[in-house]
Amino acid sequence: MSTINNTMGEGSTSTRDMSTDKINVDLNEYPIEDISLENGYSGTVSEHFDHDIVANDVLEVEEIETYEKENIVSSSQNIEINEFAEEVDRDETYNETNIVPFVGQIFLSEEEAFAFYKRYAYQHGFSVRKGRFIKRNGIMRRRDFFCHREGRSSLKIIEPLKEQRNRESTRCECKAYLRISLQKSHDIFPSEWRVTKFVVEHNHVLLTQSEVRFLPANRTISEDDIERIFLLKEGGLSVRQLMRVIELEKNVKHGYLPFIERDIRNLFVKTKKKVERNDAKDLLKYCEDAKKSCSKFQYAYTLDEERRLEHIFWSPASCSDWYQKYGDVVVFDTTYKVNSYEMPFGIFVGMNSHGKTVLFGCALLRNETISAFRWLMKTFISLMKKPPKTILTDQDPWMKEAISKDLPSTKHSFCIWHITFKFSSWFNAILRDKYSKWCSDFYELYKLETCEEFEHQWPKVVAKYNLQSNKHVKGLYEIRNYWALAYLRDHFFGGMTTTGRSESINAFIKRFINSHTSLSDFTKQVDVAIDDIKQKEDHDIMLEKCKRINLKLMSPLQEQAHGVLTRFAFQKFQEEFERSTQYSIHHENGNEFVLRYYKDANSRKHMVFWDGKIATCSCKYFEFWGILCRHILSIFLHKDCHEIPSNYLPSRWRLQTSHDDDEVDPQQVNVVFEEQVDVVHCPPPSKTKGRPKRRRLKGGKELSHNMNTCGLCKDVGHNIVTCPLKENTQFSGHTNKKKKICKDANLNPILLPKV
Repeated sequence: MSTINNTMGEGSTSTRDMSTDKINVDLNEYPIEDISLENGYSGTVSEHFDHDIVANDVLEVEEIETYEKENIVSSSQNIEINEFAEEVDRDETYNETNIVPFVGQIFLSEEEAFAFYKRYAYQHGFSVRKGRFIKRNGIMRRRDFFCHREGRSSLKIIEPLKEQRNRESTRCECKAYLRISLQKSHDIFPSEWRVTKFVVEHNHVLLTQSEVRFLPANRTISEDDIERIFLLKEGGLSVRQLMRVIELEKNVKHGYLPFIERDIRNLFVKTKKKVERNDAKDLLKYCEDAKKSCSKFQYAYTLDEERRLEHIFWSPASCSDWYQKYGDVVVFDTTYKVNSYEMPFGIFVGMNSHGKTVLFGCALLRNETISAFRWLMKTFISLMKKPPKTILTDQDPWMKEAISKDLPSTKHSFCIWHITFKFSSWFNAILRDKYSKWCSDFYELYKLETCEEFEHQWPKVVAKYNLQSNKHVKGLYEIRNYWALAYLRDHFFGGMTTTGRSESINAFIKRFINSHTSLSDFTKQVDVAIDDIKQKEDHDIMLEKCKRINLKLMSPLQEQAHGVLTRFAFQKFQEEFERSTQYSIHHENGNEFVLRYYKDANSRKHMVFWDGKIATCSCKYFEFWGILCRHILSIFLHKDCHEIPSNYLPSRWRLQTSHDDDEVDPQQVNVVFEEQVDVVHCPPPSKTKGRPKRRRLKGGKELSHNMNTCGLCKDVGHNIVTCPLKENTQFSGHTNKKKKICKDANLNPILLPKV
């Protein structure tokens, strides 16, 4: 260990330990208040103990290497930038109280000076930013560091017809700043940054240590935290949830992370802007790669005149296989707020042999018009090679027209839930205390078995409540073929009467996405939903092999069904079989039977035909569900039939569902052009159905009611926020208004677009 001695004055010496790079000072001859030691920074305030001591030390030691000399010279001013950043991330309170810049202070770099001033600012309740600079011959010669409240904000020009944010500025023309200049004392010394001016006074209140950490300059997200945030976001966690997870992982007190919710949301927006330029291209590249890896993957898309993505449909290999097995009945529905372009998301779903929802295909549409739906239906049939027997949708008029034109052989049905959901707004105010009774009578009409019964009972029920002239009742009757079971029982729907199965997949996908999700991230979450369906299907198959339902009644019919049907289908069969013993034959005429519930002589009669091979019932339960009804099973028991014909145990409900893979040849459908992927642009924001959020032109009766009156100029048609005479407003240009129900007596209420 080498030691350098230097005479500091009469009777006092200083020694420098070269191994630890510290100066040891004999304090016997100097008052305590003349010397300040800060984390290895040996600054002086006494006229006897100044920077000349350090310079003399350096001049007397010639055998030390150049880099060691620089370390000795800079030891009195060096501030570790990385150490400071780590302390800010840990949100530790700075314990130093004498970190104060002074004129003549020297730094080896601009970054070192900025880090020092930033550290000083954090301790005293403000933040700093880089300001003016002077360059000579391309070299920075001077730099100013300002308080974050320096300067003043310019007045914003307010446009009454444009929605603008009116954010308040923090600028208050604060004059506090630090100026450093690049100087060189002698040829043997390196260039150094010297503090040439330092203004301490602020014209605003300084923040406390618990408040200063919220300033934007003191909030940072490390690279590790960014990676962790995006991983948690992909897992479906909200911003608040992922922040809480990071707090628990870091063992940090709630609210004491070095960033806030707004920083994470800004990070998402910044990332979105980076990827949105190639978003559509990435989506098509994903489809192209999936097609190359598996020939069963199907997709098609269209472009507009500007080569922007317009519509796209894709069906992964698993979805295509599911459609060939269970594509006899399809549920189609659209949902919103699932991507950053506001493109409606349409899904084709169905039900497998285990009663679980499966996905057939997905689509992103530019809009919900007749042309968009017609393209989608044509593409779906072209790629899937066969139309479904039945399809279930909401009462969208454009979708209804597209299905009638492009799927003429498919029976179309409306979701009954979307219809009855509007009943309270339609009839509650009119019927008042009779509303509940009306709903009960309507349900009885809905369950009628034959069209003749429906046509006979409908006018009676309507007249009972004096609703003959009601526009909603008229609309219901006009579309009765799409919702009344009497008109649907002849077609197989798998027992489905609502679009709830599509809603379940939508709900699953929306756990991981929102209205800011890119198209490429959106497809990843759709793949997650498909994988989830696969896992559930494998679990059901495992249960079929390891756990079977116990037979409640010993019967050859039940044993036969138990060995053939899946758990879901057998439970339905068992429910009907248990009730089959509760019916007695009221009348018999050859192969025709009339059955009635044994307890009630006035109960509904059911007509059953059975000739030993063919069985039909007036309830049409088998046609609608694909499961034999209790009435046919009752005739089997009465006529000693011990075996169910195989055609009444449909293959779609059996344990082993077989289908011909050769009937689908995806290679025949050419829907992709690889050379076009590089010139596809992102779509514009779509305009969804319903009333637009922004202002719209009004006319007729709307102009005579609810007219805004300005509180400033007293004029009509605007308010004080959008007044053109108001030069500078303190209010936001955006106001939240309650949604109003659109009333239009000229439109069929059932066929009104969804809001």
